[in-house]
Amino acid sequence: MSTERETLELPIGGMDCASCVTSLEKAIRGLPGVWSVEVLLGAEKAVVQLDPARVGREEIRKAIRQAGYTVPEAPSHQGEPPVAARINFSRSLLTVLGLVFGTVLFVVVIGEWLGLFKAVTRWVPFPVGLALVLAFGYPIFRGVVQATLRRKVTSHTLMSVGVLAALVIGQWATAAVVVFFMRLGDYVEKLTAGNARKAVRQLTQQAPQKARVLRNGLEMELSVGEVVPGDIVVVRPGEAIPIDGEVVAGQATVDQAAITGESMPVEAVPGSRVYAATLTQLGALKIKATQVGRDTTFGRIIKLVEEAEANRGEMQRMADRFSGYFLPAV
Repeated sequence: MSTERETLELPIGGMDCASCVTSLEKAIRGLPGVWSVEVLLGAEKAVVQLDPARVGREEIRKAIRQAGYTVPEAPSHQGEPPVAARINFSRSLLTVLGLVFGTVLFVVVIGEWLGLFKAVTRWVPFPVGLALVLAFGYPIFRGVVQATLRRKVTSHTLMSVGVLAALVIGQWATAAVVVFFMRLGDYVEKLTAGNARKAVRQLTQQAPQKARVLRNGLEMELSVGEVVPGDIVVVRPGEAIPIDGEVVAGQATVDQAAITGESMPVEAVPGSRVYAATLTQLGALKIKATQVGRDTTFGRIIKLVEEAEANRGEMQRMADRFSGYFLPAV
């Protein structure tokens, strides 16, 4: 039996809650040859340790798709500037809170107390109301059907039963209100999860993707993943340093705010230590690479952020276990 281990990272699309993480981890972990799996909701990816002789990338991609999620060719790194993202998130959240408050007030005062729902149910033919409910709730009902086919019970399953019960007794207006709150809940969940993902993306965007390397006396541009410890990397004025290393030639001022938080640049001379994702301002450097990729200081910072997002607290883990029994029981 092979004991070789390989770490594979795959982007995943379609996740919006902790339940998605649990489902994906279960689906991937069930494959033969998978040693461990960690699904990161904020980073939208899975980190899988596997035996390459027993399972490959395609088998894992297939398992993810069968669980109801997508596998993009590459993770998206497009995002807004941090300040704009915070402003847009705050505006969206305030809009949603206002919408929720207004809807609850409308349902209680006008819908129930003043009898609007009863009147609408009486005036509008049931087939028309049924068509409206099905059209508005189609994305949710489709997800419920897919989850049921995978023998999975979700909170939407329970609420869909409530919608069905309202339709059975002819109260399509009540069913429409339930569907509205289901769609609103989905939007809020995607809004908050999307904000967490943007924070991770904005951090990873600071990592340089290319490096200028001296090999055999020639200067060539390579992806950061192709740089190995011991390579001599050339960094020109205004460029980001792509690796951790030691300066062997040149002199420059380096903005290290991304690593240390210090706003004042420091002087880098032969013998100085420099770090990935820091920025040369004046001068040029030749740097001997000591750590590359995820082994750099900045790479470890990204890894810690992803792990902090992935590690659920004890109370959340207990809630996840409870919901696993509560939903099917109800």
